[in-house]
Amino acid sequence: MNPRSLQIYELQAEICKALAHPLRLRILDLISAGEKSGSQLLEILKIPKANLSQHLAVLKGAGILKERRLGLSRILALAIPQIEEACELIRKVLAQRLQLQGREAERAREVLKRQKRRA
Repeated sequence: MNPRSLQIYELQAEICKALAHPLRLRILDLISAGEKSGSQLLEILKIPKANLSQHLAVLKGAGILKERRLGLSRILALAIPQIEEACELIRKVLAQRLQLQGREAERAREVLKRQKRRA
């Protein structure tokens, strides 16, 4: 494996680690709909400021979010717009997985019913 490929895998792992929390995914979803200030996020999410700051630091550290100052406010935006598409793709895959699991569970229930009838 060439060093460039290894570097890409390491960066991918870093981004995936930053995305590995439901609240951070929600934050990204909110910011994907349009830039938000920290105050707006606090109002929407109803979490302590320290908690929000920690999550934002992880997302900024991974290079997923960027911020700019507007007066006294810090405005947050996606630094990598394709993250929105990546998250949407993962949600579609998971929805299909849940749908498949539901069908498999239904089939299992039908098999059990048939077995009980035979007994």
